[in-house]
Amino acid sequence: MTGAAAEVFRRRAEPAAALAGEAGAIAAACHAMAVRFHRGGRLFTFGNGAAATDAQHVAVEFVHPVIVGKRALPALSLTGDVATLTGVCAGAGFDDVFAHQVRCFGGPHDIAFGISPDGRCGNVLRGLRSGRDLGMLTVALAGGDGGALAGAADHLVTVRSADPLVVKEVHVTAYHLLWELVHVFLEQPGVLAEEVVA
Repeated sequence: MTGAAAEVFRRRAEPAAALAGEAGAIAAACHAMAVRFHRGGRLFTFGNGAAATDAQHVAVEFVHPVIVGKRALPALSLTGDVATLTGVCAGAGFDDVFAHQVRCFGGPHDIAFGISPDGRCGNVLRGLRSGRDLGMLTVALAGGDGGALAGAADHLVTVRSADPLVVKEVHVTAYHLLWELVHVFLEQPGVLAEEVVA
């Protein structure tokens, strides 16, 4: 039994440690996100299945910070409105479910934030591409080798594992880091643009 437990921890240790190796990339993504929020931008999150709940978690972290004194920031998960999801799917199809909403709600000061455990979710890819077409900042969390998201996001954080459970666990840590570091940058407006939007 001890060997099995050790294996469970071993499978998580390397991908989690590798996240620390992405500190520079994560800091760059956070700075870019903070600049967008600083200018009045909004965050739109999306993903499928378990990643849909992660997208909702990311949005609520920004809208309702659990740490006292942290600023609430405008964020919306594109996975939470069942009527919109099913309506778009019935018309444009599942592949366009996030892209359609990004085109409807997004603007050039905003952020499109996609989550795909294997980097190969077509509708997440299309959502990010639509965001890029609008001039939005595109940020993504992926697993494995990043898949197609590697070329579709301005900032990509990849968990180097093929195990979806490990990817999800490390993604939770990654998006909490993103949230915290965005606030670190926002608390130092001198490193952002001159104007501050309250």
